[in-house]
Amino acid sequence: MLALVSYLLHAPNRIAAVAAVTFTQLVRMRLFVVLALFAVGFLALQFMPYQQNLGVEFAGVGQLQLIQDVATGCMRLFGMIFCVAATALLIPRDTEDRILYTILCKPVPRFDYLAGKALGVIALLAVMLLVMDGLMVLLMQLREPGIETQVRNQLAAAGFSADDMEPYLQQVRAAGNALPTQAGIFAMFLGLAVLTSLTLLISGVTSGTIVSIVISLGTYFVGMFQGQLFQGIVASSTIGTSSVLQWVQQVFSVLIPDFSLFSLTDATAAGETVSPGLLVGLMLIAMAYMLLHLLLAAWFLSRKEF
Repeated sequence: MLALVSYLLHAPNRIAAVAAVTFTQLVRMRLFVVLALFAVGFLALQFMPYQQNLGVEFAGVGQLQLIQDVATGCMRLFGMIFCVAATALLIPRDTEDRILYTILCKPVPRFDYLAGKALGVIALLAVMLLVMDGLMVLLMQLREPGIETQVRNQLAAAGFSADDMEPYLQQVRAAGNALPTQAGIFAMFLGLAVLTSLTLLISGVTSGTIVSIVISLGTYFVGMFQGQLFQGIVASSTIGTSSVLQWVQQVFSVLIPDFSLFSLTDATAAGETVSPGLLVGLMLIAMAYMLLHLLLAAWFLSRKEF
C-alpha cells in the first residue's frame, strides 16, 4: 500500500519531466515547422483575388464559411500527420540515442515514460493548434468587414433598403464569428490526442518508424469510417458470419475509437451549437482510450529487452 501511494505521489513529477524533455526534443527536431508552413500556406490562399470570381452564391456567408472550412481542414491534416510522424519517431530515436536505456535503468516505470512521451506530443500539438486557430480568427476578422461592405454594395445596387439589407448583413456577421467553431476544434484536439496514444501503442508493438506511420494512418482512416465499413461488410455477409463480424467490430471498437465522433468542425462551421455535455462525454471517451492505449503500450514495452 505504501509503495502504491509513493508511486501515485511521484508519478506526476516523473511524467511531467519526461513530457518536458519530449517537448524540447520535438521542437529541436523542427518537424512541426514544415507542417505549420504547409498549413499556413493554405490559409494564405484565402487572400488570393480568385475569391471575387466564385459567383454571387458564394458572396458573403459563402466566402467566410470557405475560410473556416479550409482552415479547419488544414488543422486536421496538420495534426494528423504531426501526431503520427512525431510519435512514431520517439521510441526509435530514444533507442538509437540510447536515451531509453538511461531512463529505464532509473526508477522510471514504463507507463510514466510512455505517458510523458504522449503528453509532450500533445502539448506541442496544442500549441500548434492554438497558433492555427489564432490565424483563422485573425483572418476572419480581417475579411469580415470587407465582405460585409461588398455585400452591402451589391444589395444597394440591387435596390435594397437599409432595413432590407440588415438580415443579410447579420448572416455575414454570424458567419464571421469563429467562436462556435472553437468547440469543433477542441473535439478535433481530443481525437488527435487519442491518435497520439494509439500511434505510441503501435510504435511499441511494431519495429520500424515507417511501418508504424503506415499502420497508424491506416488505422486512423479505418477508425474514421469504421461504422460504414463494418455495416457494409455485415450487410453483405451471410447469416452465420454476420454475428462473428459484429463481434469483431465490438472488439475492434474497444481498441480503436470511432474517430468520426470527434469530427464536429463541419457542424460548428455551419452554425450548429455543441452542448457542454457532449464535449464532456468526448473528453471522458478520449481519456479512457488514451489510458487503455498507454497501459497496453507499457505492457508490450515491458516484454521487450533493452
